Amino acid sequence: MSFGRKILLLTAAIVLVLSRETFSDATEKENGHNSPHGGVVQRAEGMQVEFLIDKNGEPKFYLYDQAMKALERNDIQAKLTVAGHDGIQHEQDLTFVKDPKEGPLFKGEPIQGLTHWHAAVVSIKSKDRWSHIRFSNH
Repeated sequence: MSFGRKILLLTAAIVLVLSRETFSDATEKENGHNSPHGGVVQRAEGMQVEFLIDKNGEPKFYLYDQAMKALERNDIQAKLTVAGHDGIQHEQDLTFVKDPKEGPLFKGEPIQGLTHWHAAVVSIKSKDRWSHIRFSNH
């Protein structure tokens, strides 16, 4: 094997190792879980939570246990504050529903004109205590 070919193979091996480490870092930052509905997953209040705004502008918030099994928590009150890339801030209550296709979740009214968002806070109230969960969509 020529010296140039050895260098090329060594360079390719280094690139593969570095790209694998970068991918694993990104996965760890999202708590190592795949997003069941294509949203952003965070760990909060002893649960896994997922937030997204679907293609119709409808905000959705899901609750899961540590194994990512859907939780039915209709005892929680949820409010949303989301900032679009245009700088406009939208606020609304999220309502608990048990959707036959999507399972238990909190939904909001469609946000007209919001095509891209960069930051959202879902505030949840449980046992007279509010917690705030921040999501970013970069």
